Amino acid sequence: MIRYFVLLSLVVFCFPSGLIAQGNTDIAALELEVHNQINQYRVGKGLRELKPNNAIRNEALTHSKNMASGKVPFSHKGFDERFNKLATIFNISSGSENVANGPADAKTIVEGWLASPKHKENIEGDFNMTGIGIAQAKNGTFFYTQLFVKSPEKPKIVVDEFENDLLRLINEHRKSLGLSGFSKNELIKVEALKYSEQMAAGRVPIGPPSFDSPIRRLVQTMNAKAMAELIGYGFNTPKEVFDSWMASSKQRETIEGSYDLTGIGITQSKDGKVFVTQVFILSR
Repeated sequence: MIRYFVLLSLVVFCFPSGLIAQGNTDIAALELEVHNQINQYRVGKGLRELKPNNAIRNEALTHSKNMASGKVPFSHKGFDERFNKLATIFNISSGSENVANGPADAKTIVEGWLASPKHKENIEGDFNMTGIGIAQAKNGTFFYTQLFVKSPEKPKIVVDEFENDLLRLINEHRKSLGLSGFSKNELIKVEALKYSEQMAAGRVPIGPPSFDSPIRRLVQTMNAKAMAELIGYGFNTPKEVFDSWMASSKQRETIEGSYDLTGIGITQSKDGKVFVTQVFILSR
């Protein structure tokens, strides 16, 4: 079960307009400085550093931009929506958020948060990842959002997107060689997925299926001329799987082979490892 908590008290910095930074500000550098100061504080307290994550930062930045533009008030409005989006990527067990507005001064912002017991509690919390987004309003004020997340660092994959991207990479490569792309076949996919799930559960060794497996029997079931399969394990993106297969002469030979149908079965184990089985069939 996903559990979120948010501390709703805000640090509101009110500065005379002359103290608000104007002109060109390196936002990325300012975000990094806030991150570094937060981590320096945590290390000084014997806590682990928070690892930056771009997906988390994007959600934080969107909220800061919305506050800076006046689309939402200076608040935690939309917190649940931000974490619901992140929950499609990570297995989040808890999360929290600090916001602030003021000048382009990391030291001022971080010290303000640390002066607030509830914001300080977030900074010292049992989290392992973070994202900081900063946006500037037309009046020169900077809006800060820092999201704190506790989750295994391996992101959850979106299986359909992973499968489609992998097949796209393979078919684009084939077309560059003047070969026809593979057509997806649901029956092949079902058997490929079953095998990936068995590997993920530890019920079969990681590697090609045995001779008498249901995958091998697809040749007879589909009255096919030939078949082959490729196995991928421990890769986090379709590109990593594709590059690994292309780096092997035998696996590349399969990708460039005279097959016409394919099915890809992808699953992710509880510890975040991705298992891929792709089966290739030459139909009659």
